[in-house]
Order: sequence, then C-alpha cells, then structure tokens
Amino acid sequence: MCRVITPDQSGGHAHVDDPLSIAELLRETLSQELEAMTELAARYHIIEDEEVRHSLGHLIGSRRKDLAVLWDLLQETEEKAFGDHHHGHEH
Repeated sequence: MCRVITPDQSGGHAHVDDPLSIAELLRETLSQELEAMTELAARYHIIEDEEVRHSLGHLIGSRRKDLAVLWDLLQETEEKAFGDHHHGHEH
C-alpha cells in the first residue's frame, strides 16, 4: 500500500513508498511551509490592527507546531532511509 501520492510529468500521479522518495517530498513540503510562514510573519509585522495581529499570532503558533511535526516526520523518514547505512565507516 502506498504512503504518498505525488504528481508525475503527465499530470497524473505516482505512488511512492520508499523512504528516500518520501523524505524528498517531505523536504519539499517543509520548504513550502517555511516560505508560507515567512509570508505570514511579514504580514503580522506590517499589520497594525491588534485584533488581526492577535489572530495572526495564533495562526503562527499553530503553524510552528505543524512545522515541528513535519520536521519530526522528516527526521524519522530519513532515519529509515539512512539509519542502516553508515557511509562505510563508524562515527
């Protein structure tokens, strides 16, 4: 059973279940989410209405928690992909 569905070149989708492919998708997602967080924080900074800023502050707090979950998931997936490989030597 697949874990992730990604778009392919033909506009359809491809299923991936190997840890390296999943990690790549998670990195892309994390990057996009960080960019969105940057935009949200910029808007928080320039908006002077306290009620709106308060709401945006809650959104930013939620996003930070979501980003932490996504980061943990990426680390777990990378551990699956690279955990058994020591690059030919011990650290």
